[in-house]
Formats: sequence, structure tokens, C-alpha cells
Amino acid sequence: MKNNLPKICYWCGVNLPLNNTTKEHVPPFTFFPKGYRDNLMTVPSCSDHNNNLSYLDEKFQFFIKAFKTNEIAINDLNTRVKRGFERKEKQSFIKNLEENSRSGKINGKPHWFLPLEQNEAELFIEKILRGIYFYHKEKPAKGIIQSISKRIIYENGVNTIAGVDFLKEDLSPDILSKGDYNNPKVFKYQYLDFRDMFVVFMQFYDDVEFIGWKYPENFSFD
Repeated sequence: MKNNLPKICYWCGVNLPLNNTTKEHVPPFTFFPKGYRDNLMTVPSCSDHNNNLSYLDEKFQFFIKAFKTNEIAINDLNTRVKRGFERKEKQSFIKNLEENSRSGKINGKPHWFLPLEQNEAELFIEKILRGIYFYHKEKPAKGIIQSISKRIIYENGVNTIAGVDFLKEDLSPDILSKGDYNNPKVFKYQYLDFRDMFVVFMQFYDDVEFIGWKYPENFSFD
């Protein structure tokens, strides 16, 4: 892993002191159980962008592990994550899960769909994409950032399964670069960097897939 990245915040680009030790794990540290923390990716961060979205880290580690797509996710969900949510201050979150979760199928297999607030999924993936972008490009990402996943149900009726399949077919593995990761059973990724278009295919615990992309800086929908 790189250890000589520019001393600026990966998100906002603010200059950081040379002795700055504030770093953002990509993806968050909470995703990695003991035994799977070998040489994790980190990027320099200001204190605001290291802390302001920490609530998403905890929520999404539960959201993604709850799909139980491999033994690592299942074991950590049933031990460390479960203990964390048994705390008194987490009861409102558990109540929300009980009231709003619903079941469904992905590729014919039953899955549990968990409630998310508006734009939380997009913001979480944006956070990771910005970290990966900075790690490879050594500058903050500028431009519109979007994402999609078969695991997210959007209220506007977007067919996410068809969208993901279309992107995977259009961007074949032959044109993607392998990411820099050391714990593939927890997280791995491939990316495309072409004319300021940056696309990342992310996989958590083998089979929870998200696709995020950054449009060129001067792109707009107008």
C-alpha cells in the first residue's frame, strides 16, 4: 500500500500538517474482523471528513454483512456486530430494522432488504470511491459522483438489477485494472480510469456488489 500520498485531505483537499496522523480507512476499518486487517488502504483526511460520516460506517457494516454472503460476514455479524447492537443506545436502530425491513430475492435467492435513509447508500459509496480515487490519482475527486447496486431498492422504481448488468456487460474485465487490496474475502475492487471518467466495481464479502463512478470534472446534465 502507498504510504507517501500528498498531505492533503482526500475529500476537500485542505492542506494537512506534515505530522498529521488522521487517516480514513477505505473501506472503513469496522468492515475488517481480526485476521483480515493486513495492510489496509488508508488516505489522509481532515478531522471533519474523518468523523462526519462515521455513523454511516456502523450502519453499512451491518447492512452489508446482513446479506451473509460468506463466512467472514456471518461470523462477524453474529459476534462483534451483534455485541455492538446489544448496547442500550442502539435500541432505536434495532426497532427501525424490525419495523421497516422486508424480504425479497436477488438472482432467485432470498435476501433481507434493510431500511436506508434517502441518499445514504450513494453517500457511503461516494466516500469509498473518493478514497480509492485519491489513492490512485493522488488528488481529490471533482465532478458528479453516482452509484448503483442490486442490493439497493430505490423508491423511484429504478431497475437496479438491469442497470448493474448493463454496466458489467459494457465494461468488460479486459479493460478494468485490478485494485490494490490485501483482504479480498472482505473487500476487493477493479477500476477504470479513462479521460477523467473513473469507475469502480466494488465487492464486499464476495458477493455484495456496488458500482460507483465519477464523471469528468466539466460534465453536467444540463
